[in-house]
Amino acid sequence: MKFQSADVARYYDQNTASFLEHGQGGAHGIIHRAVWGEGVLRREQAFHFVHDLLRARIADGGAQRILDLGCGVGASLEYILRGTSASGFGVTNSPIQAQLARARLGDRASISELDFCSAPLPAPIDLAFGIESFVQAPDAAAFFENVSKALAAGGYLVLCDDFLAGDAGDDDRFVRELRRGWQASSLLQTEAVDALAAEHGLELVEDRDLTPCLEFDRPRDRALGLLIALTRPSVSMSARLGSHLGGTRSVSA
Repeated sequence: MKFQSADVARYYDQNTASFLEHGQGGAHGIIHRAVWGEGVLRREQAFHFVHDLLRARIADGGAQRILDLGCGVGASLEYILRGTSASGFGVTNSPIQAQLARARLGDRASISELDFCSAPLPAPIDLAFGIESFVQAPDAAAFFENVSKALAAGGYLVLCDDFLAGDAGDDDRFVRELRRGWQASSLLQTEAVDALAAEHGLELVEDRDLTPCLEFDRPRDRALGLLIALTRPSVSMSARLGSHLGGTRSVSA
């Protein structure tokens, strides 16, 4: 199941306002999952857990040019750059998100509206990261080829995203619906992702499973699972309802 960059852009143009209004991190401009990693005591910290890991890597390595691949409305980049002298760059294929990100970041970062699989990226980059954005790459191999061109010698690429576990594939109804609901062309096994990265000159230095740090089967998730189960017999679920699929395991029941 493949989606084009225009499909992903339309998905975010249609859903960003809802994510910001109704999502738990929306008040802070955050539309990715909360990660309850070590040391996290409050929900706001959970939304910044991955950001703080990136800030630590920037501090350790002295990265000065930071690229957010799928920057959303700019909240991640804003937080990661805070208190640093680094230059920030963000890319998104959504016109609405690009506009909001520019308004949020002002002259603190340069925001470009483009397809990160094919359009030239800002370069050279010391640290590029994608939080829940790689999965929507129209072409995973093209993504790594394009990003590798933008990385400086010794530069890092960090991806925090959803990956297939075990032998899950498109014969699984939940996987099919997740792909469709999230426009997720690049929902792959981690081994396949690592192999594609290696083909384009990237070396794996760390692989960390954050699944145990995620929240599943919250009351909200169970309610959405029931709603989606009732909606399935219809011709198709709405884009907004489909966008909630990845937040809960209960929809696979």
